[in-house]
Amino acid sequence: MQVRQIKKRDIGGIELYYEHSYIKEEQPTLIFESGYGCPSIYWDSIKDKVSEFANCFFYDRAGIGESTYDGRPQHSKQCVENLRLLLQKANIQPPYILIGHSFGGANARLFSHTYPEEVQAVILLDSCHEDQNRVTAPLFSEEVQEGYFGQFSAEGSEASLEEFEESLEQIRNCHSLEDIPLIVASASLPSYHTEASFAAWDLFQRDLTRLSVHSERRIIQNAGHGLHIDQPEAIVQLIQNVVEKLKNNPS
Repeated sequence: MQVRQIKKRDIGGIELYYEHSYIKEEQPTLIFESGYGCPSIYWDSIKDKVSEFANCFFYDRAGIGESTYDGRPQHSKQCVENLRLLLQKANIQPPYILIGHSFGGANARLFSHTYPEEVQAVILLDSCHEDQNRVTAPLFSEEVQEGYFGQFSAEGSEASLEEFEESLEQIRNCHSLEDIPLIVASASLPSYHTEASFAAWDLFQRDLTRLSVHSERRIIQNAGHGLHIDQPEAIVQLIQNVVEKLKNNPS
């Protein structure tokens, strides 16, 4: 029987909104980390399906969606500290399987690097890379560059460009996830990319596989950057395969 809770928890001056569904308390919990500026509703395309076979935790980072903000930095290190405190306050015990899309991939990496004993696996969905602003962004079209960098100064933006680049430097120091199983799922369609920027992005996606000795790369067909939005069934199946593999091989 599935149980679903929708709540807010105070983590010391910030109220964070979350949804927690569970079917078996002894199973690992899937922790979903959204892309930059995206509230947890961006997982609605897969939320119900993944909740049928796994314990799931969706939340809004500080200042996004239903969560409040108190002026703390909005870089990945702070996001990870907030998330871990929220999990403790909500009594969501490890182990966790972290699923991070885009900027959420940076947070998933940093969490796993900082607390490896709490993480059973990591799934990166077209995750950002520490060198993307230095290498990929200059290869965008002028229009896309304007929109990309403009998001960091737009009203209601999650973090400043400076904070975002702090996040990239923070994950640069995450050289390895050791033997934590890692799936790197990547887009097959260029979305907003030019040919040159998509080629660079593809190299970065390949580079992410170096983070773990147990890594796999998956190209999601007919999907752009929003993998779980463009191809929800494929992402649900990918997640379910990871859950089943870990269940059959818990070590």
